[in-house]
Amino acid sequence: MNLVKDDFYCGAFLSYLLNNNIVPALFEEKEDNSRRIYDFSTDNADYRTYVKSSDKPSSPSNDRKKHDIWTFPFTENQIEELKSLKCNTKNKQFLFVFVCGQVKLSQSKIAVIPSEEVFNCIDLNRHDKYKFQSIKIRLVKGHRNFDIYGTARSDKKNGKDNTLKIKCNNMDDLFMKRV
Repeated sequence: MNLVKDDFYCGAFLSYLLNNNIVPALFEEKEDNSRRIYDFSTDNADYRTYVKSSDKPSSPSNDRKKHDIWTFPFTENQIEELKSLKCNTKNKQFLFVFVCGQVKLSQSKIAVIPSEEVFNCIDLNRHDKYKFQSIKIRLVKGHRNFDIYGTARSDKKNGKDNTLKIKCNNMDDLFMKRV
């Protein structure tokens, strides 16, 4: 068995689940090394997660720019798959998990985003089937939220911030046992 880099990055999410006594079941095995789908249950709910990873920012921060941006592309097959998953994920919370890697692995982040938010950022029903579809995740140094945008939602509208805000480190809020 050959390992691909996505196995390592998806492993970060799986490690979080296992360390918190959440045992996922592999939902679907396909010849697609750029994503994973897991189903699991907690005391809170049943979940279906669509996991993608990026090993480093496509636009890393520097002295002038104080943020990182990761780009997560979706292939034509993945867009068709998402259409099907959107319709067939009954009685489960459908979440996207984006592993935002860094060269220094300990600085990597995981963004967990509700599917409705992702579907606001990509166009599942586009007319131009060859139009590149992607999600972009920006993290400004010192901020507590990821800025989410994509092909169908620009980061600026009329000169103002148009990104969706998703709390960093929201996995405990979503998956941990409620007391």
